[in-house]
Amino acid sequence: DGLTGLYNKKFFLDALVPAVASSVRHGTPLSLLMLDIDHFKRINDTFGHPAGDTVLREVSQVLTRIVRAEDVLARYGGEEFALLLRETDQERAEACAERCRGAVETQLFDPSSLRIRVTLSAGVASLPDRELLDVDALLGASDRELYEAKRLGRNRVCSRARSAALA
Repeated sequence: DGLTGLYNKKFFLDALVPAVASSVRHGTPLSLLMLDIDHFKRINDTFGHPAGDTVLREVSQVLTRIVRAEDVLARYGGEEFALLLRETDQERAEACAERCRGAVETQLFDPSSLRIRVTLSAGVASLPDRELLDVDALLGASDRELYEAKRLGRNRVCSRARSAALA
């Protein structure tokens, strides 16, 4: 991605397809996090697009410091990021999502001395899961959890396992 220096959506999806196939075939853990900057339109509308671009770059740097070298972090679109965690079960993925959320929440983003506070919402889905057998199902599950985090007030992590336990 030209703005953030992260992988782009196409690269991410190209990496996700074989990772999911391998996880399903071998029953190994794999997790997908969808992360979205809360109220990003408000940042652009209030402070301008250059400030929004700076926030995107700096959030990308914060996330990059958290993830492992073997993880695949990408700008999925707009203010949304995707994170592929190989060999990572649901519990560890939720912990990673909380680290990402907490690190962004505590960071003060300072484009042109504006001192902007930012929060993230995250959705987590993990394999193995008998209902998630392909890339589309995994993406759909993590995306639904992201929207649940937004619906519940933002600045939180929601996961498929937690949602299933509450149902």
